Amino acid sequence: MLSFLYGLIGIILLTAYCLIGAFAAPQIAYWTMTPNAQKLLEEYGISRKFNLKGKISFAILTAVICALYLITIISAGKQGVNSGMNFWQLSIRFVIFFWMISIFDAVVLDWWMFTKTRIFGILLKQKTGKTPSVWSVEPQWDGKEIHKLIIEVFVSAALAWIFLKVMK
Repeated sequence: MLSFLYGLIGIILLTAYCLIGAFAAPQIAYWTMTPNAQKLLEEYGISRKFNLKGKISFAILTAVICALYLITIISAGKQGVNSGMNFWQLSIRFVIFFWMISIFDAVVLDWWMFTKTRIFGILLKQKTGKTPSVWSVEPQWDGKEIHKLIIEVFVSAALAWIFLKVMK
């Protein structure tokens, strides 16, 4: 049950990073959006270049979210070792954590939020003051979702091994 709680914390952190980041420094969107979405950002005058305020916002947000992710991973690992989890149980805890975040990212953030809601248009309007002609964009599938899930299994096993070696 705690594994799902840690996964939920990860989802909350990812959502906060994406939403706050998009509105604080919309240049981040150029790294994560489809070519059509990037073209629309340019058409509405949102530059690819970070201004000083955008750089500072992005740096602070990234540092805070990364620190919170690390705290969550360390807490999950320490709690798992202290409660007597073995290698496989701890590996599964980390797989649940990472997969909850990855699947949420792919389904909710990359697909639903940008294709079924008006969040993209709201971003354009908030940043430019102009009413956009397009309120949503195509999904952001890059074809690497399955590869990422497989890599996360190995990362989870490595984390479990590290925590078991360090904590015991």
